[in-house]
Amino acid sequence: MKKFYCLILFALFGISLAAQQSNVSWSIKQQQGVAGEVELTFTATIQSGWYMYSTNPGGGAIPLSVEFNKSDDYTLVGAFTELTPTETKFDVGVNANVNIFHNTASFVQKIRPTADKTCTVSGTIEFQTCSGSSCMLGDEDFSITVVGATNAVIPITVAASQETELTVNDETPVDLTTAADTAESLWIFLLIALGAGLGAVFTPCVFPMIPMTVSFFLGGKQSSRAAIVRGLVFGASVTLIYTSIGVLAAIFKGASAVDAFSTHWLPNLIFALVFLVFALSFFGGYEITLPTGLANKADQKADSSGYFGAFFVAVALTIVSFSCTGPFVGGILVESMRGGLAVKPVLGMAVFGFALALPFMLFAVSPSLMKKMPKSGGWLNMVKVVFAFVLLAFSLKFLLMFGQYFGWTLISREIFIAVWIVCALMLGFYFLGRLRFSHDSEVPHVSVVRLLFAMASFSFALYLLPGLMGAPLPAMSGIIPDPKGPSVFTAATAPTGASAAAYNQGLCGEAKYANPKHQLSYGLPAYYDIEQAIECAKQQNKPVLLAFKFDGCSTCKKMEANVWSDERVLDILRNKVVIATLYIDDKTELPENEWVTSTLNKKVLKTLGLKLRDYQETRFGSRAQPFYALIGLDEKPLAKPVAECSVDDFLKFLNSGIEAFEKE
Repeated sequence: MKKFYCLILFALFGISLAAQQSNVSWSIKQQQGVAGEVELTFTATIQSGWYMYSTNPGGGAIPLSVEFNKSDDYTLVGAFTELTPTETKFDVGVNANVNIFHNTASFVQKIRPTADKTCTVSGTIEFQTCSGSSCMLGDEDFSITVVGATNAVIPITVAASQETELTVNDETPVDLTTAADTAESLWIFLLIALGAGLGAVFTPCVFPMIPMTVSFFLGGKQSSRAAIVRGLVFGASVTLIYTSIGVLAAIFKGASAVDAFSTHWLPNLIFALVFLVFALSFFGGYEITLPTGLANKADQKADSSGYFGAFFVAVALTIVSFSCTGPFVGGILVESMRGGLAVKPVLGMAVFGFALALPFMLFAVSPSLMKKMPKSGGWLNMVKVVFAFVLLAFSLKFLLMFGQYFGWTLISREIFIAVWIVCALMLGFYFLGRLRFSHDSEVPHVSVVRLLFAMASFSFALYLLPGLMGAPLPAMSGIIPDPKGPSVFTAATAPTGASAAAYNQGLCGEAKYANPKHQLSYGLPAYYDIEQAIECAKQQNKPVLLAFKFDGCSTCKKMEANVWSDERVLDILRNKVVIATLYIDDKTELPENEWVTSTLNKKVLKTLGLKLRDYQETRFGSRAQPFYALIGLDEKPLAKPVAECSVDDFLKFLNSGIEAFEKE
């Protein structure tokens, strides 16, 4: 047992070290070409678990690019060309198929020195790598001395300080400025795992096992203290078994499983089928059992006395209860693989196993509590059917992801919502006893509990109903697909008249660097340049809301769909602030008089995106998106900046900043 614990600790240590390594490194090789040309081969070595967008990724993703500094000593021959074939995958961040590289990628650029002499070639590589749960924007300077025919390889190590970490799905990645958000997200996940473990106790496969298992703890002539210890060993063993599953998932997570579990067609198809199979089983269509020989061997070992027997009782329980706990385990693992923390699957499964074993341990410590346990009966069948409806509904989510990988529309948003509405209505009728399955007994009367659950089911169905007509359903945005276009609901939020005329420009006039795809929703006017926004703010005597974001930022879109759509927030955004929506990946080249030199690395920043990224990091010490800051006319913060947050927290942020501005 001690060896097993040591193995887990060693695996966790290795996972944590792997998570801290840089996700990409570069090298350049030069060799003599034809007609006096020199070929420069750029090679990127990409860390396992990450992928890098190509020079032409498609789908609105950020492409890899190289900018060569101007020099009279050489000329570029041809274009910067990919040597490594790309892979195609569906990327949830941009909601499209994109071209990417895994492991390594090579590119070539030919140059011709203008004279038969040594010359220096320098420039900047800009790229984006993603892991399925987070992305890193990187820009790396390079300088290489071309000395003629040589096969020398010059390594370039990407500095962590020159990478910007971005959120692209339902989880916040580990970042120096978002540690609190990461901790909050982790706690929510662990609470869900705890609830899943406690919920699994009340399934027909586990609940009837409680009296038999506790009687094993109390059997024989052993003392009450020995019974308690055996119960605790049993609980620790159950926790350890499920934790080991989490360790395996974490190890695979470090080997690119994050991307696979998030977007690849195969795991999404597998989970869709598994959830569907379990749902039909819970409806009473058939029974799912593991091989009887496996369970019998565990039972034989469990008959032995002492703590060794308690361990095999835990093994037997895990095997026998698989048909009920399997969906819980699968759901937790899938959710944990989407997160940014390497040890998240380990923590999630440990909490699930502890919660599952907790009632057994409590009854071992205090057997008198057994008298207060509800008796097994028809209510267990009800729990089973409820799980069946839930699994059936969530199988559509995996089927949707399966189709998106290939660009197929297997399930439209309307069909998705319609099936969920039908499931909610049927579940409501089931609680009222109007719908029964083969293993259900007749319901002579409706209890208060059943009535409350029926009301909740019908209310949920009514909430989903506007979604069929295009309503955004913000509370379910992480599960149900977003509407593809405007609807009768979102159209009502767009202003008319003079406000509508400002939709394509800033509040005080035409906006510099305006881009049609960067326009805000809800008819909100915005600037894309901080200086111009401040000039307008001086005319309007209003504070400036800086909204840092990037193309393909799903969390940014989620904030605008769920938080900015609130009427109280919209009122402030329209009437009390000047908005500057700042895209840190904007490739627009700045005129020379607007170039800035970064105080972080002394680089000359020549594009709008680089300038905005540097402004965010130097002024606020943050590299996360979305990121919102309220500043006054002197560019000083008026309130503590926020990232992804609730409507109430965003309102608190806005109101506190506006109050501080009015007091100045």
